[in-house]
Amino acid sequence: MLFLIISLSIALSGLLVAYALLAKVHSISVKSAANSNSGFYGAEGALNTRAEQLRSIFIDYRQPTGTSPTSLSACMDTDTTNNGSGDFSCQSQTFAASSASSNGLIAYSYVVDSSNGQATMGTVPPGESFQNLNMLEYRYSINSVTQQANASSGQVTAMTEMAIKSRLVPMFQFAAFYLNDLEILPGPVMNLSGPIHTNGNLYLGSDNGLNINSQVTLSKNLYSFRKNNNQTYPDGRVRIMNMAGTFLNLLFNGTGSTSPTTSAMDANRVATAWGSQVKLGIDALSIPNASILDLNGDYSQKADLKILYTPGSNATDIPFEMTSISRSSTGSVNSTTVLTEGERRSLLQPVLVSQDLANISDINYKPCTPLTDAQLGTTLTSIRNALKATPQAVDNTINQRNNLGNALYTALVSQTNFIVYNSGNPSFPVNSFAITSSIDSFPSTGDGSLTTSQKDSLKAATPQQIAAVLDRCFVSAPIQDIGRTTSPAFRNDREARDMRLLQINIESLAIWNKVGRYVTFSGNTVSNNNSGLGFSAEQRIFATESVASGAPAGSFQNLGLAGSDISEGGFVFHATINKTTYTAANSNQSPYGFALVQAQQLPGLAKIGNSDPTGLTFVSDQAVYVQGDYNTLNWQPASILADSLNVLSNACLNTNSVIHKASGANCNTGNGAAKIAPTPTTINSAFLAGTDITNSTAAPGYNGGLENYPRFLEGWGGVLLTYRGSFVSTSTPVHVRGTWSSQLYGAPNRNWDYDTRFNAAENLPPLAPRFVYLKQESFTRNYNQ
Repeated sequence: MLFLIISLSIALSGLLVAYALLAKVHSISVKSAANSNSGFYGAEGALNTRAEQLRSIFIDYRQPTGTSPTSLSACMDTDTTNNGSGDFSCQSQTFAASSASSNGLIAYSYVVDSSNGQATMGTVPPGESFQNLNMLEYRYSINSVTQQANASSGQVTAMTEMAIKSRLVPMFQFAAFYLNDLEILPGPVMNLSGPIHTNGNLYLGSDNGLNINSQVTLSKNLYSFRKNNNQTYPDGRVRIMNMAGTFLNLLFNGTGSTSPTTSAMDANRVATAWGSQVKLGIDALSIPNASILDLNGDYSQKADLKILYTPGSNATDIPFEMTSISRSSTGSVNSTTVLTEGERRSLLQPVLVSQDLANISDINYKPCTPLTDAQLGTTLTSIRNALKATPQAVDNTINQRNNLGNALYTALVSQTNFIVYNSGNPSFPVNSFAITSSIDSFPSTGDGSLTTSQKDSLKAATPQQIAAVLDRCFVSAPIQDIGRTTSPAFRNDREARDMRLLQINIESLAIWNKVGRYVTFSGNTVSNNNSGLGFSAEQRIFATESVASGAPAGSFQNLGLAGSDISEGGFVFHATINKTTYTAANSNQSPYGFALVQAQQLPGLAKIGNSDPTGLTFVSDQAVYVQGDYNTLNWQPASILADSLNVLSNACLNTNSVIHKASGANCNTGNGAAKIAPTPTTINSAFLAGTDITNSTAAPGYNGGLENYPRFLEGWGGVLLTYRGSFVSTSTPVHVRGTWSSQLYGAPNRNWDYDTRFNAAENLPPLAPRFVYLKQESFTRNYNQ
């Protein structure tokens, strides 16, 4: 018996196109020895098949699981109880005979998890494309054996073994990642600290300075001029750091001259100056088209919350459907909850905040503030003080307070019209039987007692006053329909049309999921209000995590409002519209979109100690508008994926907590009200969205460059916009085609950079797009000669 062992330590050649979420995978190409017989080809084919299966599992954002058999002989015998299980179990493949005189082959294979399911954190080695990027690496050994189809179990034709590493490299580890040409041409100085990649050409320039300190990879040519008008830049305006940590001028080191030019940088000079730090002409990476964002796309299929926009024309129409999906840690569906009419109507009304939330001391986390004593007046203040003086251990008094709050909230969600928030003072009838009964139930003497006069005063109070007596207050509705006839309009000048936007208030949504109440409706009529006290909406949208004492005081995580979802790394919310019913949504002039407001704090889990943070990924196949500070409190991994991405400042939320914008730059404070100037805003989130191509048929002229990746609708006039994240562009916009030159805006002062927290895999947003590639460590052949 002679065993020939060939050990190969080679990177796998070629990159497989992986549709998926954007994955790109090195294909396994096993090189056969010159004298190999057909048995080895069969065994190697089995290796390739199993490696492809592992790759596909990782692309699907899962991890291989199961048990391995003890040996290949277990795969070849007739006892099926020792074949292992799951992704590592025995498999067989049959290969047809090569000629009539020969028998076919059967290849048996199994997988061993060499890393015991535990990934190793590492970095892509220097010199390779995507060098120094963090990666998760799993190790596997694949074993295969072939025998003639009619041979006994002990007769083996060939045996092979391959050790591989599965590497997961996130796309959000790039400062900018583009499918098409990428232009970075800022006016003010811009410093970029993350890698840059484009499948097209790269155009770099700046009026005052562009400094890039990470690897640059591109599939085509590198230029230093403006693509739209051929404007060139003097030497020194663009600098890229080399492997030694020294910034080198692009123009001189790329051309050998300081003279501005529209010619491409010389590949040999670039290689000499920067080595692997700047790599030109690499194979184009294959990334998915915009369909992954659709209703039937991967993100929708893996979402934890699905929102379907159904814009109506009447004031009482419910403009959305909502489905909550509970998943296991592996992503499989445990249960599905379709929110009822009553629950959806409740989400369109202001939310009565609980006492513990209203009493948060940190103003940054405080959702609302109850009326002060001065605002309440003497009589109502005396009522509040009387109830405050009651020992909280007195269960009866607590129940009475809770019943009054529940009755007040139930009266609100029983309205068929959607109540205006009105700066925390919603106006709706409070003379319901349940409210009156709750007030009358307070005793006249002893703990928690109220006099008849006090009870009468409380019955005559407004909703805001009753809430304040209970040390509670209102926040705006979690969901609002922007652009109906009866609501403020939102004009997008770039698209030259008024938009219909479903506004999602992230803060209110999380609060409603904990303290919300609803009643049962049948059509526009209440069918069951639970004796005027309503039903609890707790955890109707997502399950919540227990209180985390280590989280910032007053945060969702600290108070038990944060979600406990860990499937796909955290929450995935998907929002779309039925394009069959609303046909304009399927055009390139869609008037529909989604707006995210009051999202300073997200409903996922931030890192505490050694815990893994979760976070939120919001996805839509329509335009998305991000209003105000985003993910600035209790930071957690976050990303927004959309057909196009629009940024609105903190100023773009009026006193009714809705976004409103008439024609012209800047938002409006209310219907017919004056414009309001933008205010400083901070966003911490990765972006994936469509961008135009300069001088293309669809978008003639300049596309605005990377500095205009987010679309602006306000006259920022140098107001600060701070951004930490990652810009990924996988296509041109499908549903909005307005050109950059049509925008009415003033540029902000851009304090932008790559979020280096994404370098750690645990800090990546849920279901983050990534490359997956397999690297072969060794390959062994054993055969009997």
